[in-house]
Amino acid sequence: MTQDVAQIQKVLDGDLRAYAALVNKYQSMVFVLVRSVCRSAEDAQEVTQDVFLKVYQQLHTFKGNASFRTWLYRIAYNTAISYIRKTQSLERHTEAYAQEVLHTTDQAEEETDDRRGAQQDKLRSLLETLPPQDRMLIELYYYKDLNMDEVATICGMTQSNAKVRLFRIRLKLHEAMTATQAMTTI
Repeated sequence: MTQDVAQIQKVLDGDLRAYAALVNKYQSMVFVLVRSVCRSAEDAQEVTQDVFLKVYQQLHTFKGNASFRTWLYRIAYNTAISYIRKTQSLERHTEAYAQEVLHTTDQAEEETDDRRGAQQDKLRSLLETLPPQDRMLIELYYYKDLNMDEVATICGMTQSNAKVRLFRIRLKLHEAMTATQAMTTI
C-alpha cells in the first residue's frame, strides 16, 4: 500500500502518468464492484469513469486513515448507488430483477441433473433480488474477501451494523433457499 501512497503523492505533484498507473491498477476491480450494482456493462463503464473522475478530483482529501483501495471502493460504492437512485427507483429496479429471477429459477428447476449447480443458480438468482446496498455488502465481504472493517468503511456504517446487516441478509437468503427447496419437493 505504500506504493499507492507514493503514486498519490506524485499525482498531487502533477504527474498524470502516476494517476494513469493507479487507474490501470484498480480499474478492473472497480468495474467488477460497480457491475454488481449496475446490471448493464454500459452503465457500469459509465459509473466506473465517474468514479475515477471523482477520485482524481478528491485525491487531495485522501488522508491515509484507511488503505487507498478501501477509500476508492467507498467512492465506487457511493457513486454506483447514487447512479441507481438517479436512473430508476430502487423498487422498480428490484421488481424488474425479481421477474428475471422467477424466469431464471424456473429454468434452473428444469435442469435438476446437477443439484449443486441448481442450488448455486438459485442463490445467484436470489442475490439479484436484493437491494443494491445489500448486494454490495455480499459482494465486498464474500467475493472481494474484504475484512469486516473495510466493508463497514466502504458502506459508511459501523462494523457492528455491517455484521448485523450481513447476518440478516444471510438469514433472508437461507429462508428463501429453504422455501424454494420445499416448493420443488412438493
